Amino acid sequence: MTKNKLGALALSFVIALGLWMYVRAYVKTDYDQTFYNIPVALEGQANLTDRQLMLLSEGDYEVNIKVHGSRQDVSKLNSGNIQLVADLSKISEPGEHNLTYNIIYPGDVPTGAVSAEKNPDRVKVVIARKKTKEIPVDVIFEGDVPADYIKDTSALELDYSFVEIAGPEEVVDRIDHATITVDCAGRTESIYESYRYELQDEKGKPVDAEWITTNVSEVKVYLPVTMVKKVPLTVTLLDGGGATGETTTVVIEPMEISVSGSEAALNALTELNLGTIDLAQITEDTQKSYEISLPEGIRNVSNLPTATVTITFPKLATREYTITEFVPLNLPEGMVWEPLTKQLTIKVRGLKAEIQKLNETDILVQVDLTGVENTSAVEPIIRFPESLTSLGAVGSYSISVQVTPQPTTPEE
Repeated sequence: MTKNKLGALALSFVIALGLWMYVRAYVKTDYDQTFYNIPVALEGQANLTDRQLMLLSEGDYEVNIKVHGSRQDVSKLNSGNIQLVADLSKISEPGEHNLTYNIIYPGDVPTGAVSAEKNPDRVKVVIARKKTKEIPVDVIFEGDVPADYIKDTSALELDYSFVEIAGPEEVVDRIDHATITVDCAGRTESIYESYRYELQDEKGKPVDAEWITTNVSEVKVYLPVTMVKKVPLTVTLLDGGGATGETTTVVIEPMEISVSGSEAALNALTELNLGTIDLAQITEDTQKSYEISLPEGIRNVSNLPTATVTITFPKLATREYTITEFVPLNLPEGMVWEPLTKQLTIKVRGLKAEIQKLNETDILVQVDLTGVENTSAVEPIIRFPESLTSLGAVGSYSISVQVTPQPTTPEE
């Protein structure tokens, strides 16, 4: 019985000692621990955006926290489960602001069980007025394509001609445009690539865009690069009116233009014909304007829409002759004809020596009456002596005639 009492007393002593040691180790409230470099989270940035403000400070806001409490409660804490939060929602003006922050402990630490010393007790944030605007995209070309190629800057295309920038008002106001630099040195094919751009002020100097955001980071550039070739301009002459290609002087201004296109298309193009000129309808020295038309896929690099064609006849002379006698051809049987046109003035052109030899009686004017009935206008056939080979009638002519049945003789 005495042994049992002694055992119980010994056990009680051990338990009491354990409780005392537990209290000394874990329940005593004079324990503290410092946690270093705990980040401070910032809340309420959406409120800044609503007020056209933005946060300029960057990086983590880190502070040190010295926590006081029982060893039991403090031992539950570490740098990862202590949350520090500062509120931006009350800021309404740009500038520097010193914000207090709240400490949030994990859920297994009772409210009020620990206290803390903050170092520092505030965090400084920098707030700026936010501005958004659109700026144009400029393209700078460096280097050049080979001599027989051309970069068609007039056909330059960008998928974004303007970019939207947003950031601190002071910085945004300094930015005038975005610049892309395209290296064209040695290029023989069209450029279709994406380029990063640089934000510049109105003098072309780069602007520090650390706090600037944009709607796109790159702009796609399409720049046609094609072969270029000089092609002569020509006209087609139809001999007539006493004039031929040999006796006519044709001057085309410009004589040639530069065109661009694919290699195959340019190899097939040897000249650009402006049109056909009927010399019989050119009554005197003439200057005419012609539109320069190009085949599909060919571009007029010279950018000259028209050409001027000057036609002169330095070897020829022109004289007018009045004809009063007309010879009918193919008058139907049983019909009679009468020229209602009594005289016809014809302009004749040819070599000067032959014009001097020509008389009015040498000119034969025939009227083909095939199929003509009643009153009609007929284009006459004008013939000259065979010995005067250079002569021709200039212009178009018409003779009015009347074809009627031959009157019958009454029977006696």
